[in-house]
Formats: sequence, C-alpha cells, structure tokens
Amino acid sequence: MTPHSFESILESLPQGIVLLDYANRVTAFNSRTLDILGLPAGAIGRGMNIDGLPGTADCRAAACRQSTTGRPHTSQFALSDGRMVSMTCAPSKEGGWILSYEDISTLIRVEDSLTEQHHRFDAALRNMPHGLCMFDSTKKLILCNPAYARMYNLPDRLTQPGTPLVDILAYRSREGNGPADTATYFDVVFEATARGAVASQNIVLSDGRVIKITHNPMQNGGYVATHEDVTKTVRLTEELRQHHDQLETTVQSRTAEVERQARELERMLAQERNINELQRQFVAMASHEFRTPLAIIDAAAQRLLRKRGAVEPEFLSDKVDQIRASVNRIVDLMESILSAGRLDTGKIDISYDACALRSLIRSCCERQSTIAKTHSFVLDIDGLPEFIDADPRTLAQVFTNLLSNAVKYAPGTSEIRVTAWEETGNVKVSISDDGVGIDPEDVPRLFQRYFRAGTSTGIAGTGIGLNLVKQIVELHNGSIEVRSARGCGSTFTVTLPIRRTGNASENSDAA
Repeated sequence: MTPHSFESILESLPQGIVLLDYANRVTAFNSRTLDILGLPAGAIGRGMNIDGLPGTADCRAAACRQSTTGRPHTSQFALSDGRMVSMTCAPSKEGGWILSYEDISTLIRVEDSLTEQHHRFDAALRNMPHGLCMFDSTKKLILCNPAYARMYNLPDRLTQPGTPLVDILAYRSREGNGPADTATYFDVVFEATARGAVASQNIVLSDGRVIKITHNPMQNGGYVATHEDVTKTVRLTEELRQHHDQLETTVQSRTAEVERQARELERMLAQERNINELQRQFVAMASHEFRTPLAIIDAAAQRLLRKRGAVEPEFLSDKVDQIRASVNRIVDLMESILSAGRLDTGKIDISYDACALRSLIRSCCERQSTIAKTHSFVLDIDGLPEFIDADPRTLAQVFTNLLSNAVKYAPGTSEIRVTAWEETGNVKVSISDDGVGIDPEDVPRLFQRYFRAGTSTGIAGTGIGLNLVKQIVELHNGSIEVRSARGCGSTFTVTLPIRRTGNASENSDAA
C-alpha cells in the first residue's frame, strides 16, 4: 500500500487514529484525532512523544499491564469542554500501539436519557393503582407490575418473564381468585383482535370481586392488559340503579296516590255538592211536609172555632180525626228526622226483645187506615212465627214508613197488600202496591239519603225514610230489596232473622 493511500484511509475513518512505534513515538495520525481531542493544528506530529495527550498515561499503564495478553484496552476520559472521549489502546504486530479516539458524548447522553426513562417507566409501573401485564404472541409473560401480582397474590416465580399465562391462571384457580366463568374470560381478547383496537369487559372472580380488563393488542401478536378492581364501583352502580328504580317506583306510586287522592277529592267535592243540593231540597220538602199537616190542623181548629157551641158529633169527630192524623204525620216526620240524626252521630238503640211481629204489622196497618181512609190493607201474615228476636220500636218505624210510602205513591189505587212468611231461619215481609212505580235507573239509588225517584215528582216526601229503613233493617242483620217498574207499582221485601245472631248485643249502639 502506498503512503498516500494509507493516509487517505486514515483520513476517511470516523475515529481519531494515532499510530505509535515501540518507543511510543507517533508514526501516523489523522486530523479527526485533533477534532475529537480539541487540539490545534500541529499539536501532534510524526516522531513526537504522546505523553502529553489526554488519556495517554492511562493507556500506557494499561498497556504495560496487558502487554502479555495482546488484547486492546478501552478507557474513557472527560475533556475540559465537558465532552467524553473513549480511547482504545491496541498493540500492533511491530511492537507499537494503535490509539483510537471516539467522541461518545452524544451516546452517553442518549444512554443517560434511556436510563432515566427506564427508571421513570419502572416507577410508573410500580406506582400504578391498577394491575398491568404484557404477554407475547405465545401468551408468555413479558412483564407485569407489582399491582398485578398483589391483585392475584402471585408468587415471584410467576411474575418472571417467560411465565406461561396458563400457569398463572392455574395458580389463581387454586387460590380461589380465578375467573368465575372461564368460558367467557377471553371474550375481550377476541373482541379486541377483531376490532384491532382496545376492548374492555368486566370479569367476575370466584372470590366475588369484579375486575375490569382492558385489552390492547400489539402488532406482533402480543398484548398489553390492565386489570382494575371495580367491585365497589359496580356495587355502587347497582345500588344506585336499585335506588333509582325504587325512587321511580316510589314517585310513580306517590303520583298515582296523588292522582287517586285528587280523584277522591273531586268525587267527595261532587258528593258534597250533591249532598248540599239534596239537603237544600230536603229542607224545602220538610218545610212543605210540616206545613201541610199544620195547615190542616189550623183549618180544622178554625172550623171548630167558628162552630163553637153548635158542633155536631159527626163534624167534631171528622175534624178531630183530621187533627190527629196531621199530628201523627208530624210525629212520624219528626221521628224519621231524629232517627236519621241519631244514625249520623253513630247512636241508635236496638233493644232486642221477643217481638210479636204479626201484632206489630197489624197495628201499623190499623194506624195507617186511620190516616189514609182511601186505602185498604189486605194482610196475609199467618205464616209468621209467634215471636222473633228484634226491637219492636224500630221495626214499627220500618213498617210504618213502608206502608205510608205504599199509600202515598199509589194515589190512584185503593189496595195495599202485606204478605209475610217464614223461610230458612228468616222471616220475610212483603208490602206491595199498584202505584206509580220506579224507573229502573233509579232503583240502585233508592235507599240513598235525600234521593227521590223521578216518578215521585209532585208527591210530598223528604227522601230520608227509605235510607232510615235500610239502616234499621241492616242493624238487625237483615236486608231489604225492591222490585218495581214505572206504572206497575212496587214491592218492598224485608228479610229478618228469627233468632238474634251471635254478633248482636242485647242493647247495642250502632254506627
């Protein structure tokens, strides 16, 4: 090789090169050496000794120690400008040395940066609250953080790189913290692979915990997964959902209750308006009912006053009958009103006794005959037992009211039929007339307080009599029913027990 070619090769090298003979004198060098060492031109020349060059003393000492091995020695030193230089001292065949200089400042900075990043990465892994693991394409562990190991109580041997995933899952199964459903455990892997993106799913463990696994596939077939314990979150979410459902149910229930109460209030207000109207009508009718017999009494008294001493017995008897009938009418009205009031206040006396029902019915009919001489009463009551357990006083009100109604609502006929019989421990008393009758739509409301049927127009009445009758009959544990049609008369049938039932007291206050 020509000297010129050799020098060209030296100049083309990226390292600084210095060749020494056996006496450590420079035989050749390139300009790169001056650049790396930061020396001016002429600082190195052929034949000069290199003892003053940076790092030479260390190299000479190492060369002396390793002269027998013939192996190169590398050392590093810092220049005054802060750069780091690596120098390799290699023996030559001629007994000299070859010195190679390389500026490694950038390499050292990169290594320092990588080391710092590695420390940061390790710190991040160690301090992550969630478990992190990385597996290669064969499902062998590449790395995992301490949180992952703690989460599943893994021993150190199962956290080493190269550990198969099947070994980790087998250990977890034995420890009781494996997946509760192994068939769906890898669904997230298949989903992430199919999507080519991150996928997550919640896994229930055998110990009851819920772990959110987020799977992120890598291009080389491996994957990174994070494991987050979301047990509390899931339970709180479920509790929140249940609370929401309960709240919604409560709101719906309360809304329905408010709507029901609103409807009930509206119904009660309508009922109140209806009752007020009925009471107004009742006051008007009661006033008329009282006014009529009072007018009769007053007229009879005036006629008697005008006659004075010249009063024929027949005339006197007729006027006395009118006065007595009108007084009886007033008494009946007063008794009905007072009885209705006692029912409203929850106090009405039912005094059970041996009631001779046949005699009671005959007495009521005879009394009505004196009041209503235009009507006759046909009785068929021999089928009644001699006595029943009942309150004669209140039953007299019942039959007096029914008989007076039969007379009042049958003005164009003269016959009132009363039929009574015994039937399976009960007595039945039926009172029939051929009067105006009742429209079918009015029958269900007939026993309501103050109600009057449409066919009663023009006929005096208060609308409390039948309501009082029904309540007295029911206080005897009995019942009343009606059969009627417009223009075909009416039949009221009262059913009463012959013997007092066990829940009836001897002297009861009934509401």
